[in-house]
Amino acid sequence: MATKKVKEEAKVTEVAEVKEVKETKKTTKKAAKAAAETEVKEEAPEVKKTVKKTTKKAAKAEPEAEPKTEAPKEEIPAVKEEAPKPVEDPVEVSVEQKLVALYTLQQVDSKIDEIRAYRGNLPLEIQDMEDEIAGLETRISNFKEESKKYLKDISDYKIKIKETEALIKKYEDQQNNVRNNREYDSLTKEIEYQQLDNQLSEKRIKEITAKDNEVAAKVAEAQMRLTELQSSLQEKKEELHSLVEGTEKEEEQLLQRSADCEKLVEDRLLVAYKRIRKNARNGLAVVGIFDEACGGCFNRIPPQHQLDICTHKKIIVCEYCGRILVDKGIIAQYNA
Repeated sequence: MATKKVKEEAKVTEVAEVKEVKETKKTTKKAAKAAAETEVKEEAPEVKKTVKKTTKKAAKAEPEAEPKTEAPKEEIPAVKEEAPKPVEDPVEVSVEQKLVALYTLQQVDSKIDEIRAYRGNLPLEIQDMEDEIAGLETRISNFKEESKKYLKDISDYKIKIKETEALIKKYEDQQNNVRNNREYDSLTKEIEYQQLDNQLSEKRIKEITAKDNEVAAKVAEAQMRLTELQSSLQEKKEELHSLVEGTEKEEEQLLQRSADCEKLVEDRLLVAYKRIRKNARNGLAVVGIFDEACGGCFNRIPPQHQLDICTHKKIIVCEYCGRILVDKGIIAQYNA
């Protein structure tokens, strides 16, 4: 019986302990919820205060900004940027146009050659005279420098002669006061040496004087030739000026036209044209066909080549002289 009571009491105590534990858990949960609610309530008024302050500041800022606002300025119309224009392709020049330009260039250059041939060899003669005058002037200046050197040498030798004469006189005076024959002989030898030195100096003076006279003669001759050249050069220049005066304007126009024609010809053809023109005696690089023959070397041209030349599809050169060939159609276009 006693054991049963003990067991019942133990169960009762366990049940009581379990109830106490559950009650303590419930109380701790309620206390945590209450603490959280109090914290939220305390923070809420602070947030409300900050919101009110920000709204008041915004309200104050709006009326202050209103008086500072200026009237809206007139809007400047935006300039539309134009699209870049497409780069134009270089104009392609046909073979026929190239042939016409080459033939025109040849005719213009031939006229320039005629004008320059009309002047003759005057420009070359004038150039030669100017070169010769420059050479004579240089030569005369060199002769004058050489003459100055000779005069200086003559002056030095004359000074030396005076010094030797003074020494000879001194030694002669000493001969009168010698004590023995030995001193007398030594002074005599010294006098003879100075006299020989004097003679040598006089000989050098004569030689230099002769050279100086030759140089003076050359200077006079060169000066005479220079005067003649200067007078003839003046005459040639006047003659050339009279010839150029009548053709200068025409030559300038032809040179300008020649430059314009060169722009229509590609560099490769222009170089070939100038090379052929330089090697040809008459300066013809582009010639026509006359009686089925080349107008430069007069050799007969085969019919097939004549047909190719007339089609104007490619540039044909003479197989004998290398000149560029054109037909009557190109010549007619030039004359038109």
